[in-house]
Amino acid sequence: MFKKSKEIKETEESLPIIFGNKGTKKQKNIVFVILSTLFKSVIIALSALASAISLGSAFLANNEYLGAWIGILLFAIVLNNFRKLSISLLYCFVVGFTFNLILLYWIYPTVQFGTQDQVMSFLSLFGLSALMALQFVLFGLLYFYIKNLTWVLPAAASCLWVSIEFLHQVIAFNFFAFPWFVLGYSQFENLAFIQISSITGAYGVSFIIVFVCFSIAMLFGSYKAKQKILFTFLSVLLLGFNFLFGKSEIKKQTDLINTTPNQIKVALMQPNTHGLLLLGKGEQAYSVLRKQLLALKGKGVEFIVWPETSLEGTFTSKENKEFLKSISEAYQAPQLFGGSQVKEGKLYVGAALFTKEGIVDSYQKNKLVPFGEFLPFQNILGRFYENSGITSMTGDFNPGKNLDKILNLSINKAAFPFGVNICFEALFPKIWRSQAAAGAQFFVNISNDGWFLDTAAPLQHLRINVFRSIENRRPILRATTTGYNAWIDSLGNIRFRSENLFEQETDIFNFKFQTRGKKTFYTVFGDIFALICVFFTVSFWGVAMAFYVQETYGK
Repeated sequence: MFKKSKEIKETEESLPIIFGNKGTKKQKNIVFVILSTLFKSVIIALSALASAISLGSAFLANNEYLGAWIGILLFAIVLNNFRKLSISLLYCFVVGFTFNLILLYWIYPTVQFGTQDQVMSFLSLFGLSALMALQFVLFGLLYFYIKNLTWVLPAAASCLWVSIEFLHQVIAFNFFAFPWFVLGYSQFENLAFIQISSITGAYGVSFIIVFVCFSIAMLFGSYKAKQKILFTFLSVLLLGFNFLFGKSEIKKQTDLINTTPNQIKVALMQPNTHGLLLLGKGEQAYSVLRKQLLALKGKGVEFIVWPETSLEGTFTSKENKEFLKSISEAYQAPQLFGGSQVKEGKLYVGAALFTKEGIVDSYQKNKLVPFGEFLPFQNILGRFYENSGITSMTGDFNPGKNLDKILNLSINKAAFPFGVNICFEALFPKIWRSQAAAGAQFFVNISNDGWFLDTAAPLQHLRINVFRSIENRRPILRATTTGYNAWIDSLGNIRFRSENLFEQETDIFNFKFQTRGKKTFYTVFGDIFALICVFFTVSFWGVAMAFYVQETYGK
Protein backbone atom coordinates (compact mmCIF):
# COMPACT_ATOMS: atom_id res chain seq x y z
CA MET A 1 0.00 0.00 0.00
CA PHE A 2 1.06 3.57 -0.69
CA LYS A 3 2.36 5.27 2.46
CA LYS A 4 1.70 9.01 2.94
CA SER A 5 4.72 11.19 3.35
CA LYS A 6 5.24 13.30 6.43
CA GLU A 7 4.59 16.53 4.44
CA ILE A 8 1.18 15.29 3.17
CA LYS A 9 0.06 14.37 6.68
CA GLU A 10 1.04 17.76 8.04
CA THR A 11 -0.80 19.51 5.20
CA GLU A 12 -4.02 17.57 5.80
CA GLU A 13 -3.92 18.22 9.53
CA SER A 14 -3.48 21.93 8.97
CA LEU A 15 -6.56 22.27 6.76
CA PRO A 16 -9.51 24.06 8.41
CA ILE A 17 -12.24 21.91 9.86
CA ILE A 18 -14.84 23.63 7.69
CA PHE A 19 -13.37 21.81 4.68
CA GLY A 20 -14.23 18.45 6.17
CA ASN A 21 -11.01 17.36 7.82
CA LYS A 22 -11.03 16.13 11.36
CA GLY A 23 -8.25 18.45 12.50
CA THR A 24 -6.18 18.22 15.64
CA LYS A 25 -7.44 18.51 19.21
CA LYS A 26 -5.75 21.89 19.41
CA GLN A 27 -7.69 23.13 16.39
CA LYS A 28 -10.95 21.79 17.82
CA ASN A 29 -10.28 23.63 21.09
CA ILE A 30 -9.58 26.88 19.25
CA VAL A 31 -12.80 26.61 17.25
CA PHE A 32 -14.74 25.79 20.41
CA VAL A 33 -13.28 28.83 22.18
CA ILE A 34 -14.11 31.07 19.21
CA LEU A 35 -17.69 29.81 18.96
CA SER A 36 -18.13 29.96 22.72
CA THR A 37 -16.79 33.51 22.82
CA LEU A 38 -19.06 34.59 19.97
CA PHE A 39 -22.06 33.02 21.64
CA LYS A 40 -21.28 34.68 24.98
CA SER A 41 -20.69 38.01 23.25
CA VAL A 42 -24.07 37.81 21.53
CA ILE A 43 -25.80 36.94 24.81
CA ILE A 44 -24.04 39.77 26.65
CA ALA A 45 -24.86 42.25 23.86
CA LEU A 46 -28.52 41.21 23.80
CA SER A 47 -28.80 41.42 27.59
CA ALA A 48 -27.18 44.87 27.53
CA LEU A 49 -29.64 46.05 24.89
CA ALA A 50 -32.58 44.54 26.82
CA SER A 51 -31.47 46.28 30.01
CA ALA A 52 -30.96 49.64 28.28
CA ILE A 53 -34.24 49.50 26.35
CA SER A 54 -36.23 48.54 29.46
CA LEU A 55 -34.62 51.30 31.48
CA GLY A 56 -35.04 53.80 28.65
CA SER A 57 -38.74 53.01 28.26
CA ALA A 58 -39.35 54.37 31.76
CA PHE A 59 -38.15 57.82 30.67
CA LEU A 60 -40.03 58.15 27.41
CA ALA A 61 -43.45 59.67 26.91
CA ASN A 62 -45.33 56.40 27.53
CA ASN A 63 -44.37 56.49 31.26
CA GLU A 64 -43.67 52.79 31.71
CA TYR A 65 -42.12 53.18 35.17
CA LEU A 66 -41.86 49.39 35.66
CA GLY A 67 -39.29 49.41 32.85
CA ALA A 68 -36.75 50.90 35.27
CA TRP A 69 -37.13 47.92 37.61
CA ILE A 70 -36.78 45.39 34.80
CA GLY A 71 -33.80 47.23 33.32
CA ILE A 72 -31.88 47.42 36.61
CA LEU A 73 -32.74 43.79 37.45
CA LEU A 74 -31.33 42.54 34.12
CA PHE A 75 -28.30 44.78 34.60
CA ALA A 76 -27.67 43.31 38.08
CA ILE A 77 -28.11 39.65 37.05
CA VAL A 78 -25.59 39.91 34.23
CA LEU A 79 -23.13 42.08 36.16
CA ASN A 80 -22.99 39.57 39.02
CA ASN A 81 -21.76 36.84 36.67
CA PHE A 82 -18.69 38.61 35.24
CA ARG A 83 -15.29 37.46 36.43
CA LYS A 84 -13.19 39.81 34.31
CA LEU A 85 -13.04 43.53 34.98
CA SER A 86 -12.60 44.43 31.29
CA ILE A 87 -15.77 42.57 30.28
CA SER A 88 -17.68 44.12 33.18
CA LEU A 89 -16.64 47.64 32.16
CA LEU A 90 -17.46 47.02 28.51
CA TYR A 91 -20.90 45.73 29.44
CA CYS A 92 -21.58 48.75 31.67
CA PHE A 93 -20.52 51.11 28.89
CA VAL A 94 -22.80 49.42 26.34
CA VAL A 95 -25.76 49.59 28.74
CA GLY A 96 -25.05 53.20 29.68
CA PHE A 97 -24.38 54.34 26.13
CA THR A 98 -27.46 52.67 24.67
CA PHE A 99 -29.68 53.88 27.49
CA ASN A 100 -28.51 57.47 27.08
CA LEU A 101 -29.07 57.29 23.32
CA ILE A 102 -32.69 56.42 24.16
CA LEU A 103 -33.01 58.96 26.97
CA LEU A 104 -31.37 61.82 25.06
CA TYR A 105 -32.44 61.04 21.50
CA TRP A 106 -33.94 64.53 21.34
CA ILE A 107 -30.43 66.03 21.37
CA TYR A 108 -30.10 65.21 17.66
CA PRO A 109 -33.19 67.07 16.37
CA THR A 110 -32.55 69.93 18.82
CA VAL A 111 -28.98 70.55 17.62
CA GLN A 112 -30.02 69.91 14.02
CA PHE A 113 -32.74 72.53 14.35
CA GLY A 114 -30.37 75.06 15.92
CA THR A 115 -27.28 74.53 13.75
CA GLN A 116 -28.53 72.84 10.56
CA ASP A 117 -25.38 70.71 10.86
CA GLN A 118 -26.05 66.98 10.68
CA VAL A 119 -22.51 65.98 11.67
CA MET A 120 -22.59 68.26 14.71
CA SER A 121 -25.99 66.82 15.65
CA PHE A 122 -24.74 63.23 15.56
CA LEU A 123 -21.56 64.14 17.43
CA SER A 124 -23.57 65.95 20.10
CA LEU A 125 -25.89 62.99 20.69
CA PHE A 126 -23.25 60.27 20.57
CA GLY A 127 -20.66 62.32 22.45
CA LEU A 128 -23.01 63.23 25.29
CA SER A 129 -24.33 59.65 25.47
CA ALA A 130 -20.79 58.31 25.72
CA LEU A 131 -19.93 60.87 28.40
CA MET A 132 -23.07 60.09 30.40
CA ALA A 133 -22.32 56.36 30.08
CA LEU A 134 -19.29 56.92 32.31
CA GLN A 135 -21.76 56.98 35.22
CA PHE A 136 -22.47 53.30 34.50
CA VAL A 137 -18.79 52.52 33.87
CA LEU A 138 -17.76 54.01 37.21
CA PHE A 139 -20.45 51.93 38.89
CA GLY A 140 -19.14 48.78 37.15
CA LEU A 141 -15.55 49.54 38.15
CA LEU A 142 -16.26 49.98 41.85
CA TYR A 143 -18.93 47.28 41.98
CA PHE A 144 -16.51 44.71 40.52
CA TYR A 145 -14.60 44.72 43.80
CA ILE A 146 -17.52 45.37 46.14
CA LYS A 147 -19.52 42.41 44.81
CA ASN A 148 -17.28 40.02 46.76
CA LEU A 149 -18.90 41.35 49.95
CA THR A 150 -21.88 39.06 49.46
CA TRP A 151 -23.36 39.62 52.93
CA VAL A 152 -23.94 43.31 52.21
CA LEU A 153 -24.14 43.22 48.42
CA PRO A 154 -27.53 44.90 47.70
CA ALA A 155 -26.87 47.60 50.31
CA ALA A 156 -23.39 48.18 48.89
CA ALA A 157 -24.77 48.40 45.34
CA SER A 158 -27.48 50.86 46.42
CA CYS A 159 -25.07 53.10 48.31
CA LEU A 160 -22.69 53.05 45.36
CA TRP A 161 -25.44 53.98 42.88
CA VAL A 162 -26.63 56.89 45.02
CA SER A 163 -23.04 58.06 45.59
CA ILE A 164 -22.43 58.27 41.83
CA GLU A 165 -25.70 60.13 41.22
CA PHE A 166 -24.76 62.55 44.01
CA LEU A 167 -21.23 62.97 42.62
CA HIS A 168 -22.71 63.87 39.22
CA GLN A 169 -24.92 66.49 40.90
CA VAL A 170 -21.98 68.01 42.81
CA ILE A 171 -19.85 68.25 39.66
CA ALA A 172 -22.76 69.77 37.72
CA PHE A 173 -23.48 72.35 40.40
CA ASN A 174 -19.90 73.46 41.04
CA PHE A 175 -18.47 73.10 37.53
CA PHE A 176 -20.68 71.94 34.69
CA ALA A 177 -22.38 68.69 33.73
CA PHE A 178 -25.83 67.47 32.79
CA PRO A 179 -27.56 65.61 35.68
CA TRP A 180 -30.66 64.86 33.61
CA PHE A 181 -30.68 61.19 34.68
CA VAL A 182 -31.53 60.18 38.22
CA LEU A 183 -33.00 56.68 38.45
CA GLY A 184 -35.68 57.83 40.90
CA TYR A 185 -37.15 60.22 38.32
CA SER A 186 -38.53 57.19 36.46
CA GLN A 187 -41.15 56.72 39.21
CA PHE A 188 -42.72 60.18 39.06
CA GLU A 189 -46.24 58.77 38.58
CA ASN A 190 -45.91 56.28 41.43
CA LEU A 191 -46.98 58.77 44.12
CA ALA A 192 -46.94 56.55 47.22
CA PHE A 193 -43.50 55.21 46.28
CA ILE A 194 -41.79 58.60 45.87
CA GLN A 195 -42.96 60.36 49.06
CA ILE A 196 -39.71 59.29 50.76
CA SER A 197 -38.12 62.14 48.75
CA SER A 198 -39.19 64.59 51.47
CA ILE A 199 -36.49 62.94 53.63
CA THR A 200 -33.90 61.57 51.23
CA GLY A 201 -34.44 63.56 48.07
CA ALA A 202 -34.86 61.64 44.82
CA TYR A 203 -31.80 59.60 45.84
CA GLY A 204 -33.91 57.57 48.29
CA VAL A 205 -36.12 56.37 45.44
CA SER A 206 -33.03 55.33 43.45
CA PHE A 207 -31.69 53.50 46.52
CA ILE A 208 -34.83 51.39 46.95
CA ILE A 209 -34.99 50.40 43.26
CA VAL A 210 -31.34 49.29 43.22
CA PHE A 211 -31.58 47.49 46.59
CA VAL A 212 -34.63 45.46 45.57
CA CYS A 213 -33.35 44.64 42.08
CA PHE A 214 -29.89 43.56 43.27
CA SER A 215 -31.55 41.47 46.02
CA ILE A 216 -33.70 39.67 43.44
CA ALA A 217 -30.63 39.23 41.22
CA MET A 218 -28.99 37.22 44.01
CA LEU A 219 -31.70 34.59 43.55
CA PHE A 220 -30.24 33.90 40.11
CA GLY A 221 -26.66 33.54 41.32
CA SER A 222 -24.62 31.04 43.29
CA TYR A 223 -25.08 32.72 46.63
CA LYS A 224 -25.81 31.08 49.98
CA ALA A 225 -29.42 30.27 50.71
CA LYS A 226 -29.27 32.34 53.90
CA GLN A 227 -28.15 35.38 51.91
CA LYS A 228 -30.96 34.99 49.40
CA ILE A 229 -33.55 34.66 52.17
CA LEU A 230 -32.10 37.59 54.12
CA PHE A 231 -32.15 40.07 51.24
CA THR A 232 -35.51 38.92 49.95
CA PHE A 233 -36.91 39.56 53.42
CA LEU A 234 -35.18 42.96 53.68
CA SER A 235 -36.51 43.95 50.24
CA VAL A 236 -40.07 43.12 51.23
CA LEU A 237 -39.56 45.01 54.50
CA LEU A 238 -38.12 48.05 52.71
CA LEU A 239 -40.91 48.12 50.12
CA GLY A 240 -43.54 47.68 52.83
CA PHE A 241 -42.13 50.47 54.97
CA ASN A 242 -41.86 52.81 51.99
CA PHE A 243 -45.43 52.03 50.89
CA LEU A 244 -46.84 52.67 54.39
CA PHE A 245 -44.84 55.87 54.72
CA GLY A 246 -46.06 57.04 51.31
CA LYS A 247 -49.71 56.33 52.09
CA SER A 248 -49.38 58.06 55.46
CA GLU A 249 -47.81 61.15 53.84
CA ILE A 250 -50.49 61.29 51.15
CA LYS A 251 -53.24 61.27 53.79
CA LYS A 252 -51.48 63.81 56.01
CA GLN A 253 -50.67 66.20 53.15
CA THR A 254 -54.13 65.86 51.61
CA ASP A 255 -55.75 66.75 54.93
CA LEU A 256 -53.40 69.72 55.28
CA ILE A 257 -54.00 70.98 51.74
CA ASN A 258 -57.77 70.85 52.22
CA THR A 259 -57.72 72.75 55.54
CA THR A 260 -58.56 76.40 54.72
CA PRO A 261 -56.03 76.74 51.89
CA ASN A 262 -54.92 79.99 50.29
CA GLN A 263 -56.48 80.51 46.89
CA ILE A 264 -55.15 82.59 44.00
CA LYS A 265 -56.78 82.85 40.57
CA VAL A 266 -53.81 82.10 38.33
CA ALA A 267 -53.32 82.31 34.56
CA LEU A 268 -50.47 80.24 33.13
CA MET A 269 -49.58 81.55 29.68
CA GLN A 270 -48.29 79.26 26.92
CA PRO A 271 -47.87 81.77 24.07
CA ASN A 272 -46.02 79.56 21.56
CA THR A 273 -43.95 82.51 20.28
CA HIS A 274 -40.68 80.56 20.15
CA GLY A 275 -40.86 80.08 16.38
CA LEU A 276 -41.61 83.76 15.73
CA LEU A 277 -38.59 84.89 17.72
CA LEU A 278 -36.31 82.44 15.92
CA LEU A 279 -37.50 83.83 12.58
CA GLY A 280 -36.84 87.39 13.72
CA LYS A 281 -40.52 88.30 13.81
CA GLY A 282 -40.42 89.86 17.26
CA GLU A 283 -42.99 92.54 16.39
CA GLN A 284 -45.60 89.86 15.71
CA ALA A 285 -45.10 88.48 19.20
CA TYR A 286 -46.79 91.55 20.69
CA SER A 287 -49.89 90.86 18.61
CA VAL A 288 -49.89 87.20 19.63
CA LEU A 289 -49.69 88.09 23.32
CA ARG A 290 -52.39 90.77 23.04
CA LYS A 291 -54.79 88.29 21.45
CA GLN A 292 -53.96 85.66 24.06
CA LEU A 293 -54.70 88.13 26.86
CA LEU A 294 -58.30 88.48 25.65
CA ALA A 295 -58.98 85.11 27.33
CA LEU A 296 -58.41 86.80 30.72
CA LYS A 297 -61.21 89.34 30.37
CA GLY A 298 -63.84 89.02 33.08
CA LYS A 299 -62.09 86.02 34.69
CA GLY A 300 -60.83 87.85 37.79
CA VAL A 301 -57.27 86.64 37.33
CA GLU A 302 -55.00 87.68 40.24
CA PHE A 303 -51.60 86.45 39.04
CA ILE A 304 -50.35 86.07 35.46
CA VAL A 305 -47.34 83.81 34.86
CA TRP A 306 -45.45 84.08 31.59
CA PRO A 307 -42.74 81.63 30.55
CA GLU A 308 -39.11 82.29 29.73
CA THR A 309 -38.59 84.27 26.51
CA SER A 310 -42.02 85.24 25.18
CA LEU A 311 -40.83 88.54 23.68
CA GLU A 312 -37.81 89.65 21.71
CA GLY A 313 -34.98 91.39 23.53
CA THR A 314 -34.71 92.06 27.25
CA PHE A 315 -37.70 92.63 29.50
CA THR A 316 -35.82 95.64 30.85
CA SER A 317 -36.01 97.40 27.46
CA LYS A 318 -38.29 100.45 27.42
CA GLU A 319 -40.76 98.94 24.94
CA ASN A 320 -41.14 95.63 26.80
CA LYS A 321 -41.43 97.30 30.20
CA GLU A 322 -44.18 99.61 29.00
CA PHE A 323 -46.01 96.72 27.34
CA LEU A 324 -45.96 94.60 30.52
CA LYS A 325 -46.90 97.54 32.77
CA SER A 326 -49.93 98.17 30.57
CA ILE A 327 -51.05 94.54 30.97
CA SER A 328 -50.91 94.73 34.77
CA GLU A 329 -52.82 97.99 34.70
CA ALA A 330 -55.48 96.68 32.31
CA TYR A 331 -56.10 93.42 34.20
CA GLN A 332 -55.24 94.70 37.69
CA ALA A 333 -52.93 91.74 38.25
CA PRO A 334 -49.22 91.30 38.93
CA GLN A 335 -47.22 89.27 36.40
CA LEU A 336 -44.12 87.14 36.48
CA PHE A 337 -42.21 87.47 33.23
CA GLY A 338 -38.99 85.72 32.21
CA GLY A 339 -36.26 86.35 29.69
CA SER A 340 -33.08 88.36 29.23
CA GLN A 341 -32.42 91.10 31.77
CA VAL A 342 -29.92 93.95 31.96
CA LYS A 343 -29.10 94.84 35.54
CA GLU A 344 -26.30 97.17 36.62
CA GLY A 345 -24.84 96.96 33.14
CA LYS A 346 -24.67 93.14 33.09
CA LEU A 347 -26.71 90.68 31.07
CA TYR A 348 -28.62 87.95 32.93
CA VAL A 349 -31.28 85.36 32.34
CA GLY A 350 -33.92 86.52 34.77
CA ALA A 351 -37.53 86.72 35.89
CA ALA A 352 -39.25 89.89 37.08
CA LEU A 353 -42.39 90.59 39.05
CA PHE A 354 -44.32 93.33 37.22
CA THR A 355 -47.16 95.53 38.45
CA LYS A 356 -48.67 98.66 36.91
CA GLU A 357 -45.72 100.55 38.46
CA GLY A 358 -43.21 98.36 36.57
CA ILE A 359 -40.64 95.93 37.94
CA VAL A 360 -40.98 95.55 41.72
CA ASP A 361 -38.45 92.72 42.15
CA SER A 362 -36.47 90.25 40.07
CA TYR A 363 -34.51 87.00 40.17
CA GLN A 364 -31.36 86.17 38.21
CA LYS A 365 -30.73 82.61 37.06
CA ASN A 366 -27.94 81.00 39.08
CA LYS A 367 -27.17 77.91 37.01
CA LEU A 368 -26.75 78.61 33.32
CA VAL A 369 -26.83 76.08 30.48
CA PRO A 370 -23.29 75.22 29.32
CA PHE A 371 -22.73 76.14 25.64
CA GLY A 372 -26.30 77.42 25.52
CA GLU A 373 -26.06 80.44 27.83
CA PHE A 374 -22.33 80.55 28.51
CA LEU A 375 -19.05 78.92 27.43
CA PRO A 376 -17.36 76.95 30.26
CA PHE A 377 -13.82 77.93 31.31
CA GLN A 378 -13.78 80.89 28.97
CA ASN A 379 -10.73 82.37 30.71
CA ILE A 380 -8.73 79.30 29.77
CA LEU A 381 -10.37 78.20 26.52
CA GLY A 382 -11.34 81.61 25.13
CA ARG A 383 -8.74 81.51 22.35
CA PHE A 384 -9.76 77.95 21.43
CA TYR A 385 -13.45 78.93 21.21
CA GLU A 386 -12.57 81.92 19.06
CA ASN A 387 -10.37 79.95 16.66
CA SER A 388 -12.90 77.10 16.41
CA GLY A 389 -15.87 79.39 15.86
CA ILE A 390 -17.63 77.99 18.95
CA THR A 391 -20.16 80.39 20.44
CA SER A 392 -22.92 80.17 23.01
CA MET A 393 -26.24 79.42 21.30
CA THR A 394 -28.37 82.08 23.01
CA GLY A 395 -25.90 84.55 24.52
CA ASP A 396 -23.09 85.15 26.96
CA PHE A 397 -24.91 85.61 30.26
CA ASN A 398 -23.72 86.20 33.80
CA PRO A 399 -24.85 83.85 36.61
CA GLY A 400 -26.93 85.14 39.49
CA LYS A 401 -25.43 85.29 42.97
CA ASN A 402 -28.31 84.53 45.35
CA LEU A 403 -29.56 80.94 45.60
CA ASP A 404 -32.07 81.87 48.29
CA LYS A 405 -33.65 84.83 46.48
CA ILE A 406 -37.43 84.88 46.87
CA LEU A 407 -40.04 87.29 45.53
CA ASN A 408 -43.16 88.57 47.31
CA LEU A 409 -46.52 88.41 45.61
CA SER A 410 -48.98 90.92 47.08
CA ILE A 411 -52.70 90.24 46.51
CA ASN A 412 -55.44 92.05 48.45
CA LYS A 413 -52.94 93.16 51.08
CA ALA A 414 -51.80 89.56 51.63
CA ALA A 415 -48.15 88.68 50.95
CA PHE A 416 -47.12 85.34 49.47
CA PRO A 417 -43.36 84.75 49.24
CA PHE A 418 -42.40 82.41 46.41
CA GLY A 419 -39.27 81.03 44.78
CA VAL A 420 -38.44 81.25 41.09
CA ASN A 421 -36.46 78.72 39.07
CA ILE A 422 -35.66 79.03 35.40
CA CYS A 423 -35.47 76.08 32.98
CA PHE A 424 -32.18 74.20 33.64
CA GLU A 425 -32.38 75.02 37.36
CA ALA A 426 -35.05 72.36 37.80
CA LEU A 427 -32.15 69.87 37.92
CA PHE A 428 -30.55 71.40 41.03
CA PRO A 429 -32.31 70.62 44.34
CA LYS A 430 -29.97 72.92 46.26
CA ILE A 431 -31.52 76.04 44.71
CA TRP A 432 -35.05 74.93 45.60
CA ARG A 433 -34.03 74.01 49.14
CA SER A 434 -32.40 77.41 49.63
CA GLN A 435 -35.58 79.19 48.55
CA ALA A 436 -37.83 76.99 50.69
CA ALA A 437 -35.56 77.56 53.69
CA ALA A 438 -35.78 81.32 53.04
CA GLY A 439 -39.56 81.17 53.38
CA ALA A 440 -40.96 80.44 49.90
CA GLN A 441 -44.53 79.12 50.15
CA PHE A 442 -44.63 77.92 46.56
CA PHE A 443 -42.38 77.77 43.50
CA VAL A 444 -42.72 79.09 39.98
CA ASN A 445 -40.68 77.32 37.32
CA ILE A 446 -40.53 79.06 33.95
CA SER A 447 -38.91 77.61 30.87
CA ASN A 448 -38.58 77.81 27.12
CA ASP A 449 -38.88 74.16 26.10
CA GLY A 450 -39.34 75.08 22.45
CA TRP A 451 -35.74 73.97 21.84
CA PHE A 452 -36.80 70.40 22.63
CA LEU A 453 -39.25 70.30 19.69
CA ASP A 454 -42.03 67.69 19.79
CA THR A 455 -40.06 65.04 21.70
CA ALA A 456 -40.14 63.30 25.09
CA ALA A 457 -37.84 65.97 26.57
CA PRO A 458 -40.61 68.39 27.72
CA LEU A 459 -42.20 65.57 29.74
CA GLN A 460 -38.80 64.52 31.10
CA HIS A 461 -38.24 68.12 32.16
CA LEU A 462 -41.67 68.27 33.82
CA ARG A 463 -41.15 65.08 35.83
CA ILE A 464 -37.99 66.51 37.43
CA ASN A 465 -40.16 69.28 38.94
CA VAL A 466 -42.35 66.64 40.60
CA PHE A 467 -39.48 65.68 42.91
CA ARG A 468 -38.64 69.28 43.77
CA SER A 469 -42.21 69.74 45.06
CA ILE A 470 -42.09 66.62 47.27
CA GLU A 471 -38.61 67.34 48.61
CA ASN A 472 -39.76 70.68 50.01
CA ARG A 473 -43.54 70.08 50.33
CA ARG A 474 -44.18 73.20 48.28
CA PRO A 475 -46.46 73.31 45.21
CA ILE A 476 -45.18 74.44 41.82
CA LEU A 477 -46.64 76.57 39.05
CA ARG A 478 -44.91 75.91 35.76
CA ALA A 479 -45.17 78.05 32.63
CA THR A 480 -43.42 77.19 29.36
CA THR A 481 -43.35 78.86 25.97
CA THR A 482 -44.45 75.76 24.04
CA GLY A 483 -45.61 73.35 26.79
CA TYR A 484 -46.07 71.77 29.22
CA ASN A 485 -47.65 74.21 31.65
CA ALA A 486 -48.49 72.57 34.95
CA TRP A 487 -49.65 72.84 38.55
CA ILE A 488 -47.92 70.31 40.79
CA ASP A 489 -49.09 70.05 44.39
CA SER A 490 -46.94 69.35 47.46
CA LEU A 491 -47.42 65.59 47.01
CA GLY A 492 -45.92 65.69 43.52
CA ASN A 493 -49.34 65.12 42.02
CA ILE A 494 -49.75 66.91 38.70
CA ARG A 495 -53.10 68.59 39.32
CA PHE A 496 -53.12 70.25 35.93
CA ARG A 497 -51.08 69.95 32.73
CA SER A 498 -51.54 71.74 29.41
CA GLU A 499 -52.69 69.36 26.71
CA ASN A 500 -50.53 70.00 23.66
CA LEU A 501 -47.06 71.06 22.64
CA PHE A 502 -46.54 73.97 20.22
CA GLU A 503 -50.06 75.28 20.60
CA GLN A 504 -51.11 78.47 22.31
CA GLU A 505 -52.90 77.89 25.62
CA THR A 506 -54.16 80.11 28.42
CA ASP A 507 -54.70 78.02 31.52
CA ILE A 508 -56.82 79.66 34.24
CA PHE A 509 -57.61 77.96 37.55
CA ASN A 510 -57.82 78.48 41.31
CA PHE A 511 -54.36 77.71 42.65
CA LYS A 512 -54.79 76.32 46.16
CA PHE A 513 -51.92 75.92 48.62
CA GLN A 514 -51.36 75.87 52.34
CA THR A 515 -49.18 78.38 54.18
CA ARG A 516 -46.43 76.37 55.84
CA GLY A 517 -44.07 77.32 58.61
CA LYS A 518 -42.68 73.82 58.94
CA LYS A 519 -39.89 72.72 56.65
CA THR A 520 -39.20 69.17 55.50
CA PHE A 521 -36.28 67.09 56.68
CA TYR A 522 -34.76 67.41 53.22
CA THR A 523 -35.15 71.19 53.16
CA VAL A 524 -33.37 71.50 56.52
CA PHE A 525 -30.69 68.82 56.25
CA GLY A 526 -30.26 68.57 52.49
CA ASP A 527 -28.39 65.61 51.01
CA ILE A 528 -27.42 63.96 54.29
CA PHE A 529 -28.84 60.63 53.06
CA ALA A 530 -26.64 60.80 49.94
CA LEU A 531 -23.63 61.68 52.11
CA ILE A 532 -24.31 58.66 54.34
CA CYS A 533 -24.36 56.53 51.19
CA VAL A 534 -21.01 58.03 50.18
CA PHE A 535 -19.58 57.15 53.61
CA PHE A 536 -20.73 53.54 53.35
CA THR A 537 -19.53 53.27 49.76
CA VAL A 538 -16.03 54.36 50.77
CA SER A 539 -16.13 51.93 53.72
CA PHE A 540 -17.38 48.99 51.65
CA TRP A 541 -14.90 49.65 48.89
CA GLY A 542 -12.04 49.96 51.37
CA VAL A 543 -12.89 46.59 52.95
CA ALA A 544 -13.35 44.98 49.52
CA MET A 545 -9.97 46.24 48.30
CA ALA A 546 -8.29 44.99 51.47
CA PHE A 547 -9.70 41.49 50.82
CA TYR A 548 -8.74 41.72 47.15
CA VAL A 549 -5.13 42.66 47.93
CA GLN A 550 -4.93 39.93 50.57
CA GLU A 551 -6.21 37.26 48.17
CA THR A 552 -4.06 38.46 45.26
CA TYR A 553 -0.74 39.18 46.95
CA GLY A 554 -1.04 37.63 50.40
CA LYS A 555 -0.29 34.05 49.36
